[in-house]
Amino acid sequence: MKLSSDPVGPRSVHRKALLNALADQLPINSIRFSSKLTAIETQEHEGSSISIIHMADGTVIKAKVLIGCDGMHSVVARWLGLAEPVYSGRSAVRGLAVFPQGHGLDNNVQQYLGLGRRAGFVPLNDKEIYWFFTCTSPAKGADMADEPEVIKREVIENYAKDLPPIYLDVVQHSDLSALTWAPLMFRYPWHVVFGNLSKQNITVAGDAMHPMTPDLAQGGCSALEDAVVLGRHIGKSFIQNGQLVPKETAVTIGKYVEERRWRVALLIAGSYLSGWVQQAGSGWGMKFLRDAIFYRFFYLIIIKFTRYDCGKLNF
Repeated sequence: MKLSSDPVGPRSVHRKALLNALADQLPINSIRFSSKLTAIETQEHEGSSISIIHMADGTVIKAKVLIGCDGMHSVVARWLGLAEPVYSGRSAVRGLAVFPQGHGLDNNVQQYLGLGRRAGFVPLNDKEIYWFFTCTSPAKGADMADEPEVIKREVIENYAKDLPPIYLDVVQHSDLSALTWAPLMFRYPWHVVFGNLSKQNITVAGDAMHPMTPDLAQGGCSALEDAVVLGRHIGKSFIQNGQLVPKETAVTIGKYVEERRWRVALLIAGSYLSGWVQQAGSGWGMKFLRDAIFYRFFYLIIIKFTRYDCGKLNF
């Protein structure tokens, strides 16, 4: 990735399109769907470690390297001894609005801030709009997590009823199959800085390593950075030795971990701080803190982290 002088801003990409683009670069049958990891063990072989992975369907897989990309409640992270993610005190509704005849909106982010809540939307293409609503968690939030129709009604008639009509219209056009409610979780930054992010030939990436609140929109971006950095370190080792040398794997993974540890810890902290400030209300004191101090000074520092160049995937 090379940064230019072009304006930096949101680049909306449909999640399905991104996943398909990544999957298309893999050899056929590389992906095994509906495979739940249940247990991990290691085995010494000729002075090096081999990972033995047990799947829910009884399948056992042996691997020279195990990279846990299994999300926030990662089995691999738990095996490494990483502390569990904690609840931020907020929850988020995320939805996809569909306008078969086109929505006619410009490709800009629209956002609304208020005491204990934050809402917004951004077009993905001419017919689809991604929207979100975050708030301090309602008491009945967990009860409606599996009822998209109820979620939609509560947002329109209760939580966002005083927001502009354009926002409510977007919510009204939601595809119920893509509507979700979930608590916002994160891992304490110091657990990432001082925690055990790898052991021998096993490590983690993405939400398994650094779950964060979505306030800087860096969760997916930082996971892609992980992939580039880890791929570069493993690739260099492979090229230098003509193969993946088991005895050097731990050193290679250790370099990846140390390159990522502080960056993602700062992203976690920056995301949490950004969310707290933006949802803390519009009173004069908080408005002064947000507009005169946070946006003028701290936010500029935080934004620099989003313009990070993780380098090229070359060996």
